[in-house]
Amino acid sequence: MIDSSKYLENFLQRRRFKMVKNYLDGSVLDFGGNDGELKPLIKGDYLLVNYDHSPMKSRKFDRIISLAVIEHIDIDEVYNIFSKFKSCLNPNGLIFITTPTPQSKWVLEFLAFINLLDKGNIREHKHYWNREEIYELAKKSGFKVEKYKRFQLGFNQYAVISHQ
Repeated sequence: MIDSSKYLENFLQRRRFKMVKNYLDGSVLDFGGNDGELKPLIKGDYLLVNYDHSPMKSRKFDRIISLAVIEHIDIDEVYNIFSKFKSCLNPNGLIFITTPTPQSKWVLEFLAFINLLDKGNIREHKHYWNREEIYELAKKSGFKVEKYKRFQLGFNQYAVISHQ
């Protein structure tokens, strides 16, 4: 969980929320959403899942939102999670993810070093995904990337993913 008392952490979170705001209709699974900060922006049904994935097993969602999460999870486990997404995403549903780019690693580590970002949060990063890896994750999981974009000077990226 991030230290939301850090101004820069809050700023970055608000920026991610702005990126996803047009994708928050219908039933929403907030995967890795900390304390549910995204919930006030959701218009439909909402489920927050962090470490315990069992609540999403028997449910179907129009949207799965995972903001700044996959970089904290081992690559093999991300693939396992995406296979779970496959079974709980409605046929016309979308997955929206954000994750820092590999180029951001040194910037994030420096900002954590000078105490502008949560050091523990940055230390937990297991992998900095690049564009090709995101496309490969989608394809191998039975999805396709509908939209991909880098933002924040190329240090962050998002992907909108759908069923193949």
